[in-house]
Amino acid sequence: MAAQFDAVKEATDAFTLLFKRRNWLLGAPTVAGLFIVLVIVAAVLLLSVGPEFFRQIIGGSQTPDISPGRIIMFVVSITLGVVLATAVSIFTYAWTLVAAEPVWVGQEPAWDRGFNRAAKKLLSLAVYVILVGLISIVSIITIVGPIVIAFFTMYAPARILFADRSATDAIGDSFKMASENITPTAILVLAFIVVYIIGFVVVMALGWIPLVGIVVQLGFQWLFSAYIALAIVRFYDILNTSSGAPPFSIIPETNV
Repeated sequence: MAAQFDAVKEATDAFTLLFKRRNWLLGAPTVAGLFIVLVIVAAVLLLSVGPEFFRQIIGGSQTPDISPGRIIMFVVSITLGVVLATAVSIFTYAWTLVAAEPVWVGQEPAWDRGFNRAAKKLLSLAVYVILVGLISIVSIITIVGPIVIAFFTMYAPARILFADRSATDAIGDSFKMASENITPTAILVLAFIVVYIIGFVVVMALGWIPLVGIVVQLGFQWLFSAYIALAIVRFYDILNTSSGAPPFSIIPETNV
């Protein structure tokens, strides 16, 4: 059943709410995760090409080591790095989503509850990412396929976190929720695009300034991730309630 609400107002309210109280801190997990991913990338590079790099510097050898052992080490390092980086990204996004839920009822972000819930549902979320990735790869021949898949599955992580649904069920639920509410979901995506473009312009205007540019880029990433979490949670709650499900609080206070 299609929900009847002012999607533009809700998307705007999410942006306004971002700067009330300490809600702007919702971007912290994403930025922290970004730093962790950078550390993982550095470690992968050190493990995969570091030994060969130092061998050539110290020994002066111009012949690269392409032995089977070195190739296996390279593949394992890259694979492990991708898996760890993906897991960190999934976890921080889930943490932020759950933490943002009570903000809409005037409470502080639920950091502990978000952390515990993200950890508990990490496997289901990983399965969701794999399934959506595979579907996107298959649909890439249509050019717009991956974009369409992302559009219709955007509520799936919330279904996993807030409704205890499996990855496959959450994807199906999200398709149904988005397809029955095409207009508000499209407005939500458009709001993300508009905010991103504004942030991109600001970053481009100030990014050339040493140090300031880095701070501005991190600040934009921080606020943008917080806005996405607030908006997704709000739209999910409205669409979920319109389908007959109970309203906030989605996760009981005694639950993790």
